[in-house]
Amino acid sequence: MTSHILGAFADIFQPMSFAFLFVGSALGLLVGVLPGLSSPMALAILIPITFGMEPFSAFMILIGIYVGTKTGGAFAAILIRTPGTPAAAATAMEGFPMAQRGEAGRALAISIGSSFVGGTVSWMVAVPLVGVIGLYAVRISSADLAMIGLMALAAVSSLSGRDLLKGLMSSCLGLILATVGLDELTGTPRLTLGYYQMLGGIPFLAAIVGLFAIATVLVDMSEEAVNAKPPTKRGRFNLVSLMRELWSMRKQLAVGTTIGSILGVVPGVGSDTAGWLSFAYVKRQIEKGFLKSDRKIGEGVPQGLAAPEAANNAVTGGATIPMLTLGIPGDGSTAIMLGALMLFGLQPGPLFFRESPDMAYGILIALGVANLTTLLAAVLLIRPFTAVLRIDRSMLLGSVLVLALAGSFASTNNTFEMMIALSFGVLGYLMHRFGFSIPALALGLILGPVIESNFRRALMISRGDAMVFLTSPISLICIILLTLLAGKLLYDFVSKSKKKSETQAKQSTDA
Repeated sequence: MTSHILGAFADIFQPMSFAFLFVGSALGLLVGVLPGLSSPMALAILIPITFGMEPFSAFMILIGIYVGTKTGGAFAAILIRTPGTPAAAATAMEGFPMAQRGEAGRALAISIGSSFVGGTVSWMVAVPLVGVIGLYAVRISSADLAMIGLMALAAVSSLSGRDLLKGLMSSCLGLILATVGLDELTGTPRLTLGYYQMLGGIPFLAAIVGLFAIATVLVDMSEEAVNAKPPTKRGRFNLVSLMRELWSMRKQLAVGTTIGSILGVVPGVGSDTAGWLSFAYVKRQIEKGFLKSDRKIGEGVPQGLAAPEAANNAVTGGATIPMLTLGIPGDGSTAIMLGALMLFGLQPGPLFFRESPDMAYGILIALGVANLTTLLAAVLLIRPFTAVLRIDRSMLLGSVLVLALAGSFASTNNTFEMMIALSFGVLGYLMHRFGFSIPALALGLILGPVIESNFRRALMISRGDAMVFLTSPISLICIILLTLLAGKLLYDFVSKSKKKSETQAKQSTDA
């Protein structure tokens, strides 16, 4: 194994191979920056172009794109609160407020540094554990996946702000919207309103762009934010300051990296969920006083930016392992790369590392080196991108709206996606105005299909026996944690209600 790893390093650092990896990383950053575009889309477009190339060189480009998009999505999320990729939605929660107060350079630097740390640490853990992780991942049952999804959705308690009821209502609305489309098991259309375009479900990219970009434009216009002056700071942030700040946030980075690495191995969960769970962790730490911060969550807390970025980049290491060792993709991007390997005549699986060691270890090592090439490309782009904030706010809002609609259209070349984006933009605006949780809705949309399909599949396999959820250690642990969390949330809700009633009674008595 050691000789193959050293050989892979030598092959990757050949001038042409390294150049292909750098070009792929730069393309990934560009794709990530543009709203509506995604890593799977870019990979699908470029695979036909790579057919005439050697398999090793082709996968240097594909791996670079895969890693680059994870980092690139944060640029637009931070600068204009328009997540370039769904995985960057959590990044916008704290990154955009930092940019608004003139710390765009700092926010981008933290994002890039956290991405590098998360991706690199995840890769360093994955390489020696490639066999163990792959074999363990295949043992995760449908019941386990359903309970893991419910555990992730329980993070709505941390994302819902002060009003628990509105947070739960938001997550339930997300779950309802996630049922739109064909029933996976019976093929029956559900809640499509007669639109054949919705048979495959609500277009997720268009929904995310609407909730986090178009809704922001509407909110800013209604609050007359167009008259606000752009930040006067240039947003410079040097390497020494970045290293010190990342070291001060090492606990949040460690948690984000751990969450991303674990969820990356689980098929279908992915970086979207990892980012929100990491953000929920930081939010809970601040609310409980375990993490001291001069600012409240939502006002630009650096830890709330670092943890999600580390998490969604750490997913790459975990998601690639089952693809290489078992032929099971961890997310949409690895599913496309799995198809590309087959098109090149290679068969990922338990024998892949034995039959094609040069290619297998080459992909594995390239995944780690791609974090370095992405870091180099991203550093070069910080200053040009911070110039966006010096544009007049009224012009910037119009540009955001055009980019959002163009990104929605580009995802399928269909105007229906634009209608979905606009609809969710209005929905997001109304939710913001009346105090409902947009992140909770987004999380429900993400996890709804995972929870429903695996829950029903587990019941079908067990012939309707609900005890299937208690027979697996993973599922049982999730149920116990869910029960404890529900009890804790109910206790907090009752305590707050009681305290509010006592305060009102005291005020009435004083009057």
